[in-house]
Amino acid sequence: MKKILFLSLLPFFCLAQTNKLDQKNGFKTYIFGASPKEFTNLVLEIDEGNTKLYSLGQSNINLDGAEFEYIRITFCKDKLSAISLQTKNSTGQKFLSSLKENYGEPGKSNKQKENYEWLSSKCQLVYEKNARSNDATISFYAKTICKNKK
Repeated sequence: MKKILFLSLLPFFCLAQTNKLDQKNGFKTYIFGASPKEFTNLVLEIDEGNTKLYSLGQSNINLDGAEFEYIRITFCKDKLSAISLQTKNSTGQKFLSSLKENYGEPGKSNKQKENYEWLSSKCQLVYEKNARSNDATISFYAKTICKNKK
């Protein structure tokens, strides 16, 4: 009976977690749809017309107990559409714990490779562990911005 109750409530828990991803609509102060003009200290890395990739012009980035090599943000048609972070000094696992705390358990997992995905109607969050270290690349994507890059 407990098992049936748990299985019947599981979709509601998953829905609540994906709603958190939609509610945050980005990461920290990086909100999907924002203009590059809303940010300071951006360094242009790639300019492909409508798509521009910037890195944050700062060092010693610490968030949620993890250290980061970089934070890169992508704009499509002047709207923030992707956020990418790379941990350093073996702090990837700490940040994974923070992601689970903030967004719940991931919907898809490859525990052998330690890759995880959270998916909602508006956003996708991917955590990929580096096979040679305890660091990871974390990517947030807006699913509705720049579907058609024309």
